Amino acid sequence: MAKTKYELDTRVLAVFFLAAAPFMAFGAYVVVNMAKGQLRESVGVSLEQRAVETKLSLERYVGEQIFQLRLLSLDPLIRNAVATPAPAQNPEERRRLEQAWVSGGDFAATSALVESPAAGRLRQLVSIRPALKLVQVVGSKGQLTASTSRAGRLQQADAAWFKALNPAEVGERAFVGDMQRQPGSPTGVLEIAYPMRDIEGNWLGGVRALVDAADLFGVLAPVRVGGTGHAILMRSTDGLVLASDESERILKEPYPGFASLQGAVLGFPLGEHGEALFGKTTPRRGYWTIPEVKATGQDGKEVRVEPSRLVGFTPVDQLPDVKWMVAVEQDFDEAMAPVASVTRYLWLHFVGAFVTVVLLALYFSFKVEKPIIDEDLHLHEEHVPAGGQPSGA
Repeated sequence: MAKTKYELDTRVLAVFFLAAAPFMAFGAYVVVNMAKGQLRESVGVSLEQRAVETKLSLERYVGEQIFQLRLLSLDPLIRNAVATPAPAQNPEERRRLEQAWVSGGDFAATSALVESPAAGRLRQLVSIRPALKLVQVVGSKGQLTASTSRAGRLQQADAAWFKALNPAEVGERAFVGDMQRQPGSPTGVLEIAYPMRDIEGNWLGGVRALVDAADLFGVLAPVRVGGTGHAILMRSTDGLVLASDESERILKEPYPGFASLQGAVLGFPLGEHGEALFGKTTPRRGYWTIPEVKATGQDGKEVRVEPSRLVGFTPVDQLPDVKWMVAVEQDFDEAMAPVASVTRYLWLHFVGAFVTVVLLALYFSFKVEKPIIDEDLHLHEEHVPAGGQPSGA
């Protein structure tokens, strides 16, 4: 009995490969998207951790400035400056002194504030901490008693920091104001104040300082992620940029794409009103993908303001009286570059394998169909015996 022989038909192989190719492509697409999602999550969590580290460094920096003011408020020379209440002044006298302080015309009337021993002690602090642009001591009635330079106002009773620290229930809590830009200065300053009270807790006044925002940016500057990742300090209520390496936006423009980021910060349901309707939310992610931001140019065409970014964020919650948020962003294309590179080579490999199999299938198919003996030789007629030829040949 003859042995059964099996042959591989390459045409059948090619047909099955062509039928399997769409499923292979779809499977590769699913796997790549899974890898892309996991990479986005990994990079987002990493950016969130960098944002938390930056926030802690920022809180530590501001805490050091508060500690300096607290030590200054305990100095006997400073406390003696506010121990004696200022004499009462009529509105006309107060207005005259205020104008002399602003204009600098009547030096004799204001020299006691900048040339006193207490003012000398304040200048000693400024000499060792250049980030302190201005340090002042204010009495219990809001009157200025000592200052490192002729700046600000003589009467601070209506100032936000004075009203915030005056109540007895405030205790020893410091005041951290909002970032503001000084007239004629390209950089902003941060207002910090600390109360002064006696042993019984009675209000004596406070110490106020203006810290250079450029020194505050020194906390954010070392944060770098790849080629485009950096840290930004913004106001959490409206997204105004407070500190960043993009100096043209500081205290001028909101963070591009803040509306999208604010939705991620609030989560869903949005805010307390949403939670009252829909219940508590799941733990919120500390990162978000902000889509590309475009704006209309002067010629009426849309121009790209910022590319799509992956942002890790965290609120500043350990400083009183501030509503800040630290964000560490990186361009989305750079963050996803590993998966994009692998995807490109994967598709090249898939196309190359597909073309190779098709070409090989065609080649071997033609080989199978090719005759063993060339038809032009007519060997089947030449080698037939004469007696076997048909009649009439």
